[in-house]
Amino acid sequence: MGPVLSDAVTRFRAAYLAHDLEAMTAELGPDFELHSAVAAEPIRGRDAGRPLFQALLEVFDHVHYLGELSGAVWNSGPAQARVLLFRGHVDNVAADGIALLQVDDSDRIAVMTSMIRPMAAMTALSERIHEFLETGL
Repeated sequence: MGPVLSDAVTRFRAAYLAHDLEAMTAELGPDFELHSAVAAEPIRGRDAGRPLFQALLEVFDHVHYLGELSGAVWNSGPAQARVLLFRGHVDNVAADGIALLQVDDSDRIAVMTSMIRPMAAMTALSERIHEFLETGL
């Protein structure tokens, strides 16, 4: 029997690495909000985030997590927050990123803010995700 994954962030990270879209979206709160480097406006709602996560699973290769930080954010009152540090590739361009995850009182991810560097990786990721969302390729 594998280890018990005890919280939403840990379960989400494990689901991402397993390419399990259903398990990923199960960890999102009903009023989930995604602030993504590839979208000008926030993506709101669990169902609205699903296509972007599907695209990420398809176009962001060799992802591995480097570490995790925890603390609090105060943008709408104090909230528990975790930062996942990760590395991967988009079209053979190395990318470093962070995902800031805010967890709600029901142990679901309420808000996610993602950032990717360098600019070449961000540009490639944005182009590939938009291509995937438009064509499903």
